[in-house]
Amino acid sequence: MLSRRVLPALLLLGLVGGCTAAPPLPAADGLLAAAKSNFAKVTSLHFSVGVNGVLPGLPMTKLVGNATLQSGGQASGSAEFTDRSFSFTVSGHIATAKDAKGRETSGPTPFTVDRFLGPHGGLIRLLDSLQQPKTEIRETIQHIDGYRVGGTVPQAVAAKLVPQIHADVNVKIWVTVAEPRRFARMWLQVPPATNRDSPVMYEVLLTDQQP
Repeated sequence: MLSRRVLPALLLLGLVGGCTAAPPLPAADGLLAAAKSNFAKVTSLHFSVGVNGVLPGLPMTKLVGNATLQSGGQASGSAEFTDRSFSFTVSGHIATAKDAKGRETSGPTPFTVDRFLGPHGGLIRLLDSLQQPKTEIRETIQHIDGYRVGGTVPQAVAAKLVPQIHADVNVKIWVTVAEPRRFARMWLQVPPATNRDSPVMYEVLLTDQQP
């Protein structure tokens, strides 16, 4: 008969022996390289941007729509600001916004589709410039099974996406577990402009990607 001291020890060994180690996470450099290669081929997608906090001069809280590089760059969707909401279209370098009362404004915009998409767009440059990248975890968020890669992006690169950024930013990139590797989600933290301000967080979801 086993003694009362030996039995718990054997049970513990059995539990430990039955556990299997989690598989190692893929290297961040490989994930980013694959994501960049595939995202460079994307010509259209659906995007969703949520903002927690307010940047000076850009009081946006939400942006949702579709974008394509075809026909000179076209985009449409809806935007919510702290004081208003409106629908928008972008055609080339011209943007048109319509508010809830049907009033339209139109004019040139620096936020063209090719500023973000394409092999030379800002999102590709962001992937390419991520410094000290590290694969942190595998997790499923918003129905995306992905590897989360953390790092920092220089201010000069981040400001191509959001001009109000005046410092390096912390960024997390989600690359899909499934092949082909997709750049599917991004979290970006903008440092506060002054000690009295709070950081602003952007959460970006990129779906329905088409070559």
